[in-house]
Amino acid sequence: MPELNQQSVLYRPPLTELRRADWTIFVDGEFPNWASVDERGAWLVRVIGERPMRFSELVARYGGQFQLDSGKAWVHVHAFVSDALRHGILSLAPVEYPPYQGRSTHLRLSRLREAWLHTNNSCNLSCAHCLVSSSPKGDPGLPTATWRRLIEEVITLGVDRCYMTGGEPFVRPDLPELIRLITETHRIELIILTNATLFAGPRKALLDGLDRTKVRFQVSIDGSTPTINDPIRGKGSFTAALAGLQELSRRGFDVTLTTVVTGANLTDLPNLVRLASSAGVRSQHLMWMHRRGRVTDEQNGWFPSTEQLIDATRAVKEEADRCGIVLDNAASFELRANAPAGVKFDLGNAGWQSLCVYADGQVYPSAAFANHKPLWCGDATNGMTLEQIWRNSPVLQQIRDASVIRKRQASDDPLRYLTGGGDVEHSYFFSGDFLGDDPYYPLYQALLLDAMDVLTAQKAALVNKHSGYDAPRILHAMGDGAIVCGTTELGQDDTEVAFLHSNCVLSFDVEKPRKIVQQFYGQAAEQPQAELCCPTKYDAAEVGHIPQEVLDRFYGCGSPVTAANPQSGETYVDLGCGAGIDCFIAAKHVGPTGKVIGVDMTDQMLAVANDSGAKVAAALGYDVVEFRKGYLEQIPVEGKIADVVTSNCVVNLSPDKPKVFAELWRILKDHGRAVIADIVSDREVPPRLKVNEQLWGECIVGALTEEQFLAMLEQGGFYGLSVLKKTFWKQIEGFNFYSVTVQGFKFEKTSGCQFIGQQAIYRGPYKAVLDEEGHLFPRNVAIAVCTDTASKLSQPPYAGWFTIVEPDGSRKELAVAACCPSGNGSGCC
Repeated sequence: MPELNQQSVLYRPPLTELRRADWTIFVDGEFPNWASVDERGAWLVRVIGERPMRFSELVARYGGQFQLDSGKAWVHVHAFVSDALRHGILSLAPVEYPPYQGRSTHLRLSRLREAWLHTNNSCNLSCAHCLVSSSPKGDPGLPTATWRRLIEEVITLGVDRCYMTGGEPFVRPDLPELIRLITETHRIELIILTNATLFAGPRKALLDGLDRTKVRFQVSIDGSTPTINDPIRGKGSFTAALAGLQELSRRGFDVTLTTVVTGANLTDLPNLVRLASSAGVRSQHLMWMHRRGRVTDEQNGWFPSTEQLIDATRAVKEEADRCGIVLDNAASFELRANAPAGVKFDLGNAGWQSLCVYADGQVYPSAAFANHKPLWCGDATNGMTLEQIWRNSPVLQQIRDASVIRKRQASDDPLRYLTGGGDVEHSYFFSGDFLGDDPYYPLYQALLLDAMDVLTAQKAALVNKHSGYDAPRILHAMGDGAIVCGTTELGQDDTEVAFLHSNCVLSFDVEKPRKIVQQFYGQAAEQPQAELCCPTKYDAAEVGHIPQEVLDRFYGCGSPVTAANPQSGETYVDLGCGAGIDCFIAAKHVGPTGKVIGVDMTDQMLAVANDSGAKVAAALGYDVVEFRKGYLEQIPVEGKIADVVTSNCVVNLSPDKPKVFAELWRILKDHGRAVIADIVSDREVPPRLKVNEQLWGECIVGALTEEQFLAMLEQGGFYGLSVLKKTFWKQIEGFNFYSVTVQGFKFEKTSGCQFIGQQAIYRGPYKAVLDEEGHLFPRNVAIAVCTDTASKLSQPPYAGWFTIVEPDGSRKELAVAACCPSGNGSGCC
């Protein structure tokens, strides 16, 4: 990105302005991109929208509008515009986009990501709304040998997830064999859609042998009482399903409760959330009624209005938040709204990444289309392979050729590349056309805006009102903190285009990225991996008291503990401590009167650290180190306890970096220091790299640019920022990655900016300096300052560069502060 300067001309993409209650959202519908901004930020974006404008003119207009002096106006506008340029809401050149021709021009068939297996159409229930009209008399399904062959075929097509549905899969006596083939032989994730009414006798014993890391369940219940549920699903089904749900939860399975939303259960939905919570279920899923199977009449009370659905879904979300469980419909929209900027969601993944094999071996585009004869794609039992059907079916090609750009209902919607155009299954069954009107499209628009508001509210809650940083803000921008590795919505080969997932199942990608990182470093704890280490070596004298098993598991990218130079008696906190190397080095420095706390989320790493703690204590002659399990976004440490906080190559792994910096600020004492070693990139990491699970674990594709890293620290309330060290690490696909060590300080404004006659005189050597808040200090000129600023300038890293003149004329002359608190400059100068 070109350097921003006084003569830079600022341009704005074609933005749609959506005014919300407490902020404004600007949407670039064609890229797509969006950002929510505060009131002053919205003013700046609007002004630039009037015409292209030089930066210097914008500063002058802003200063006049908000009655600020030139220095403060420059700091405010420079901070906001720099952020807006990084996020693509503003530009230094006119903005033009090449015309989008639809997903079939961007994507190619590479591999199947998932397969839906309708194991049978037979079911012990006859639900009133069943899409495929299952019943006890339904098709029992293909023979075991045929299903085994078909499973082998889908595995060769590259799937990483299978779904089993029916009918009721647990009616099949050979189900355990098929489950083991998928999850044990091939180590593929399996989600089983079940009514959970058959978990008794031998089937209960079957559950014990299933791999909890590979087998997940989605259980259907349509009412919180027998009175509501049983008229829909059958007499006695509620009691049996609830018992099955509780059984799965007790046995440690990952379970989602799913409910088809109808006119009969609309007001009961919050009660179902409470039911799910009491049963130990992790998430709730709402399904929207299809007009097919046993329900084809829209006038029979089955179909609530759009307004009713929006209100009901919001009520469920509110109750889910209270109960601490996930409404996966909302979570899915949040993931989509926060995808990397520029990713276009273009209809569903049916025919591209997903395929459905019905109980008789006939192939259909998706589970919702199963056994709908006009959409038959081929016969997998009669000489045709699944790959031949997948690549050559005219029906599947017709679906692949469909695109949101040709969907009339979404043509004028600035959110169309985020809603994705809606659901092709609903469009088809309500209008007879894949691109016809989806009656639930207004619901998707509402849920998307709700997701944007949720993301914005989370960031607004982190705004630090006690640090002095008061520039206009981008509260949230598309892609902020996005971790997309392990998710199935993003396109595999060209992540500028992505798919919607089937509404039948949504929930199981929500927590997957963090689990990938935990698993990655859990394995690195069990078996050291030298290739993960960055080029950092500690002085032998610093690590002589540390066991070799800790040294072998060092995966940092710097030496923040050396740069922080912890002092005797200080409290030191290390985030993402791993096996504990930096904690054990710090223990030597803080001495027997100090305290060291290490925090990590990985059990295996903490086990190594705890096992080594006694050896370190014996070598030092005292024990001041403890380890705690926790996340960077919720640090298990009391507020205002730490003199120094470090982290070593872990912030890049976090999905919510602003929350990390807010937590870091919270636990620091006033004037405490943070020293962070991490990986940064020379340019924004593109979406195609962000889907790579290995690169996430290697601290690569979660990296911020250096500019982003410093800006985020500053917005988090840190001042006196310094880049202490920067070292080239590696290059991947032309992107350069560096190890940097950054230092910042906490100062909490408490006195309310009172002027009592204090002055600050900058000593030099520069002609003038501008601080983070926009105060301009010419050399050797007395400038009136408030009590907060006087206090800040009296502490590191400013102490010594300024003379503070008190109201009585006395002068506070402070020695020049070294960058390290010992004053000897060791470690970082």
